[in-house]
Amino acid sequence: MNILIVDNNAVWLETLKRGLNISGHEVMEAMSANEALMTLSNPNTPAIDLVLTDYVMAQMNGIELLKEIRMNYEYLPVIIMTEYAENSLLIEAFRNHCNGFMEKSSTLEQFMQEINRVMKKTKMDYAKMALGL
Repeated sequence: MNILIVDNNAVWLETLKRGLNISGHEVMEAMSANEALMTLSNPNTPAIDLVLTDYVMAQMNGIELLKEIRMNYEYLPVIIMTEYAENSLLIEAFRNHCNGFMEKSSTLEQFMQEINRVMKKTKMDYAKMALGL
């Protein structure tokens, strides 16, 4: 699976990238929301299966990135990561059709469980749409 990680913390980005690579995923990285949008729109970029984005970033936060993604890539799964999950942030994320939410303090195993849950649900949703349900 091709995963785009968006985070302005280079150490966190590299750590998560290594963990996901070990788990068998191809990982692309972006240090900002704008860089992520450029990666998504680049015709030379391999198809992205999932975006894993930080919430707190300069210029454009994770919710704003989610909104931009929904305008152009309606069905692309997005998981938002944050250091401090607040109810208001969770509500805003899911109102904007976020597929999942993770605290950065989660283990790699927890990240993998959430990624697998989101991808399984996405496949089920695609199947329902194809069947007209």
